[in-house]
Amino acid sequence: MRISSVVKYLQVFTVVILILSFSTEYTTHSKNSQLEYPLFSSALANSLQFNASNAYAHISSQLDFGFRVPGTANHSACADWIANQIYLSVDELLLHNFTIQKEEQPSYDCQNILGKLNTEKNNIIILASHWDSRNVAEKDTEDQNLPIPGANDGASGVGVLLELSRVLNLYKDFLDCEVWFLFLDAEDQGSSRGIYGLEGWDWAEGAKAFSEDIEDFKNDNEDVDCFILLDMVGGTYLEFIKESRSDTNLHEAIFEIGKDLGYSSAFPDNPTKMSIVDDHVYFDVIGIPVIDLIIDFINGDWIFHHTHEDNLDNIDIASLNITGRTIEEFFNQYYTVGDGKTWNDGDDLSTLNIIIISATVVIGVFVLNFVLRKRKR
Repeated sequence: MRISSVVKYLQVFTVVILILSFSTEYTTHSKNSQLEYPLFSSALANSLQFNASNAYAHISSQLDFGFRVPGTANHSACADWIANQIYLSVDELLLHNFTIQKEEQPSYDCQNILGKLNTEKNNIIILASHWDSRNVAEKDTEDQNLPIPGANDGASGVGVLLELSRVLNLYKDFLDCEVWFLFLDAEDQGSSRGIYGLEGWDWAEGAKAFSEDIEDFKNDNEDVDCFILLDMVGGTYLEFIKESRSDTNLHEAIFEIGKDLGYSSAFPDNPTKMSIVDDHVYFDVIGIPVIDLIIDFINGDWIFHHTHEDNLDNIDIASLNITGRTIEEFFNQYYTVGDGKTWNDGDDLSTLNIIIISATVVIGVFVLNFVLRKRKR
């Protein structure tokens, strides 16, 4: 075979790679319409089913119960409401009841709520949020001993999960995984600035209890692929951080999706790095890849953490939209029947890498062709 023929074959091969890289990586499929959407962030985002207005309504409903502090009637009523809501969109509803009693303190009945979708699948993705609200407002300038509304810190994650359960149920037959919607109790009563929410409690008590009993909720042939925690995802000025325990591949996959959808301010290239004690910690301890989608609530622009201003006035429906649609697209890209993509394979080439490699090959081929032609003269 002559060198000129080799050059032509390389050129054709490179063009094919470029075409495939754009057509496979830069499109997504709506499970209801079977249409493809090209690389335009607004079109891709608008093709998704997540409705932020529904998520917002779920937040408002939680706040209508009042403060969701363990040991109160409001807490019990809200637990029943969450269970009834998630039951509408899942195959199976399970309740994880546990008790917390610290030294010389009363005993508190608590409840984690688990909804399972696609239970015939063996690979599990856990979507989680805590649903209790804090019993004190230690960061406020007044009434520090009174409970906070918890619109963002608690209710926002629940609202997004409930709407995601509706959306994923719409095209469950196209999902190549089982989804757990896990509503964790007793997360927000630990000590901050020397003040406990409930005396002697640690952070993330419900996550600790569930992680210890997780084998009771899954079959021997089931494995958990990852744990995605949504915490404070509905406030104004949404900007997610890189939490230190978050799995690097999972973090990069979700952040890339967010940026592809046009949400670069919420998923910055160089996010703030923080280490936070949150529900995901206990799932990381038992070997599950985790991510904590959370904001910088210490130095960030949302300044209402553990204050009485954590209310509906400081919820941004755009933030709910960003969070919900990014997670929905995560399932589209990585857990669709026949898709074959994986976020946890470090050897996977991103679309950008494919384009760079292909462009390098193209340039090399044309340079080689130019040199050979010059030699013939």
